[in-house]
Amino acid sequence: MIDEKTLAERLADAASAQDNLLPRALNDDLAAGHRRLRRHRVLTGGGIVGGAAAVAVLAIGVSSWLTPNAEPLPGSPQVAGTTARPSPRSKPSTVQVAAQDAAFNRKMQGLLAKHFDPGRKHLTFESGPFEVSRDPGQHGTTGRAGWKIAGQKGEGVLKVSLLGSGTGSQCGEYEDLLPKCHSVPMPGGGTATMARLGDRAEIQYQQPDGESVFVSVQPLFGNNSTIPVHGMGITDAQLKAFVADSDLNLPPLSAEEQAVEQQLKDAAPTLVDVTKVAGRGLTGGTFDTDHVEEFAGNFLVAIDWKKASISATVEIGVDAKLMASKCLEQLSVPSCTPLTLPDGKKVEYHEGARSYQGGPTYVMGATYVQPDGDLASVRILYPGTKLPAGAATKAQVLAMVTDSALDK
Repeated sequence: MIDEKTLAERLADAASAQDNLLPRALNDDLAAGHRRLRRHRVLTGGGIVGGAAAVAVLAIGVSSWLTPNAEPLPGSPQVAGTTARPSPRSKPSTVQVAAQDAAFNRKMQGLLAKHFDPGRKHLTFESGPFEVSRDPGQHGTTGRAGWKIAGQKGEGVLKVSLLGSGTGSQCGEYEDLLPKCHSVPMPGGGTATMARLGDRAEIQYQQPDGESVFVSVQPLFGNNSTIPVHGMGITDAQLKAFVADSDLNLPPLSAEEQAVEQQLKDAAPTLVDVTKVAGRGLTGGTFDTDHVEEFAGNFLVAIDWKKASISATVEIGVDAKLMASKCLEQLSVPSCTPLTLPDGKKVEYHEGARSYQGGPTYVMGATYVQPDGDLASVRILYPGTKLPAGAATKAQVLAMVTDSALDK
C-alpha cells in the first residue's frame, strides 16, 4: 500500500506536470499562476495536508487540480488559492456582463489584428472568446489566438493575459526562456521584460494604469495541432507596441468590486516591513530576499537566512481575510496546535520533521488571525530532521507572526 508521503509527492508531481501539458479552460489560466505559487510551496517544503486530504484529491480526480474554479466538495476545507465569490449584488446583471464581454472580446481580437495581422491572413479565434473574470483579486482575462500560415499544415499560438492587479505570468514561464529574459525600454517610458528564441517569444509589461499584460508567442498550438509553423514573423517591436497600446485595458469594475480589490491590496505589508520583522525576530546572521509572491490578496516573502552553520528559508506572509486559508493549508503541514499567548492573542503552531521532495526538512511555523481578519504566517524550513543549534525558538516564531508591522 502506498504511503502518505509518496502519494502526496506523486499527486503534486502530476498536477505540476499536467498544468502545462493538458488543455484547460481559458478562465482557469487566471488562477493557474496562483496555484503555481501554492504548488511551489508544496514542492519546496509543503506537502499534502494529511491522508484524508490526499484521499479527497483522489475522489475528486486529478482534473480538479487543473480546475481551481470548480466547486469544492461539501464540507471540504478551503484550499489556499481558492477564490471566494463576490456577492450577487456586487456583480453587474447577466445581460450587462454578456454585452460587456462580447464588446471586450471584439476589442481584444481587433487589437491583436491591428498589431500582428492587419491583413487578417494568420490569426484565428476558434479557441473561444476573451472572457473577463470578475472574481475578487482575479479581475482579468486570458485567451489564445491561433496563427496559421498558408502552405503550412501546422498552427502556432499567441497567448495573452491581462490582469487588473498583481504581476500575473512572468517572462520565461511558458517557453523555458528564463535565461534569455531581459529588460527592454518601452516607447512611453518604463521597461518591459522580454525574451526571444527564434519564433518563440514572451513579454511582460505593467502598464502605467497598473494593469499587467503578458504575451507568449509559440510556433506550436498544442491544443489544435501536433505540427509547429515556422517563420511566424512576429517582431519584438510589434510585441512592445501591443502591450503598450492605451486601448488594451479591462472593463471597469463596479464600485463594490473596486472596494473588494482595495481590501485585498490593503492587506499586504511592504517588503521593508517584512524584512524588519525578520530582523527583529531572528537575531544575528544575514538575510537575503529570495523571492516575493504577490497575487490576489496573498503576499509572501521568502528569505534566505544564514547564521554560523545555519542555513534556512524563512517565509513571512499575509493573506487578506477574503483569501485566508486555514493553518494546515497555509503552512502545508499535517497538524496545527492552537495557543493563547500571554497578551491574549490566539495563534496556531506547528513544529516537526517532514519529508519533502527536496529531502528531509525540519519545519517551524505559525499563523495568526489579525483583528481585521487577515492571516499572518511565518514558516522556517531547515534542511535535515533535527533543529540545528542556534535555530530560532518557538517564542521568536510567535513574536514574528504577531508583529504589528504585518497588520495593515
